[in-house]
Amino acid sequence: MKIPCDIIGDIAILKFPFDMKAKEKEKIGKRFLKEHKNIKTILEKVERIKGRLRKAKMRFVVGDDKRETIHSENGCKFFLNVEETYFSSRLSNERKLIAEDIVKKVTKKKNKILVMFAGVAPFPIVIAKMLKKAGKKAEIISNEINKKANKFAEKNIELNKVEEYVKIVSGDASKLPEKLKNYKADFIVMPRPNLKKTFLDTALKLSKKGTRIYYYGFGNKEEVLNEIKNEIDKKIKIKIRKAGEIAPYKCRWLASFSV
Repeated sequence: MKIPCDIIGDIAILKFPFDMKAKEKEKIGKRFLKEHKNIKTILEKVERIKGRLRKAKMRFVVGDDKRETIHSENGCKFFLNVEETYFSSRLSNERKLIAEDIVKKVTKKKNKILVMFAGVAPFPIVIAKMLKKAGKKAEIISNEINKKANKFAEKNIELNKVEEYVKIVSGDASKLPEKLKNYKADFIVMPRPNLKKTFLDTALKLSKKGTRIYYYGFGNKEEVLNEIKNEIDKKIKIKIRKAGEIAPYKCRWLASFSV
């Protein structure tokens, strides 16, 4: 039986069948640890990720009983608590692709980049590291409503030595126009939660002519295109591609466009 699994650092999060007994889960967990020497902890995901804070309830199965770990990807390290903060290792390639696209488009001037729903700051930090390597400057704002995630983000900015690139502006994304008076971004990255609210109205208030927006939507392709067109009342060219599955027959889509 193949058990769905997410690996974050040295923690493996397994999603067992609802009716599986605890002894069978422990047996599978011990076998997993034996086969994967880099994994120290097996947790069971007992609830779906939900709410604005994007937390998921976990249950300890076997190994070291912990929730904190350091995850490595794209030449970066991220310290986090898997139960208190949202982090998807499956978005590693997404972070790489968006960072590469921004690095290509960034001019010699110091560009302004806003990442909404930034969590423990993986998008801001991957972008910052690539810009730094390319010798390009930018001011990157990492915005997140989860206070605990922002604490980890602060540590991760230091851990990856990108303090000159990334700063944290905490709080509700919809309040950003009030916090960032007269701020206009060159790039806005929106790895948003799966909520009804699109937050595109907020992004538009923080945009200027030519701002590039990277918007994540859920459902099918037409649904995502329609929710963008319903919010933006001018003709824009939208590039859209599938960015992973979140459930059977339900996908995450990345739509990028300039306003």
